[in-house]
Amino acid sequence: MPVFDENGNQVSTEEELPRMKDPEEGLPPPVKKPFPILPAVLGIVALVLAVVAVVFFLKANTLEQEVGILKKAKTQLATTEAKLQDAMKESQKAKAELSQVKAELDSTRAKNQALEDQLAKKKAPPPAAKKSPAQTDKKPVPKKPAPKKP
Repeated sequence: MPVFDENGNQVSTEEELPRMKDPEEGLPPPVKKPFPILPAVLGIVALVLAVVAVVFFLKANTLEQEVGILKKAKTQLATTEAKLQDAMKESQKAKAELSQVKAELDSTRAKNQALEDQLAKKKAPPPAAKKSPAQTDKKPVPKKPAPKKP
């Protein structure tokens, strides 16, 4: 049985495979299209803008978190400041009370000193009269100690 190729020619059976027609034979050479520069540049610009937008979004998010932290710190500072002012008021009250007590203590000490002076004047022996020679010869009698109570 004879073997025919795609052109209709008889092929010898001595060859192993029939010769096939090359699909590019007879076609005109393809026209080379120039690289589309404008879409490539626009794509690169869009990519850069997307990266910049993501970076700005991340920075904005970070700033919002920091603002929240600062607001919390501000409220804590305000409460601490109020507590400090209250403590200062209490301290001033305590100082005023302390100075008042000190003044009272000083006046009490002065009164006590005056009373002690009066008491000392009352207990002081009257001025001694001239001693007679007979009294100077007498020796004082030693007193016996009082017995101890069990």
